[in-house]
Amino acid sequence: MARPSFRDHLADNLAGMQPILVPAPQASAILGKCPRAIYELMASGQLKAVKSGRNTLVVYESLKEYVANLPAPKLRRQQREVA
Repeated sequence: MARPSFRDHLADNLAGMQPILVPAPQASAILGKCPRAIYELMASGQLKAVKSGRNTLVVYESLKEYVANLPAPKLRRQQREVA
């Protein structure tokens, strides 16, 4: 039986942990917004981002803060028609 690789061991230990940084396309998928909107949110300071080489990475915690600060929807009750 083969020994598990370091990469397999690391993946098992990281399962269930939150990332610290995510690439902009992944942030787009997490929030359900287009990539352009993610870059606009970064430019406005609503999302925190850092550069690592050529990669722009979004601070995962800032995604959670952004969602927590979104307003609640204003929903109207539908009136039923009485037949």
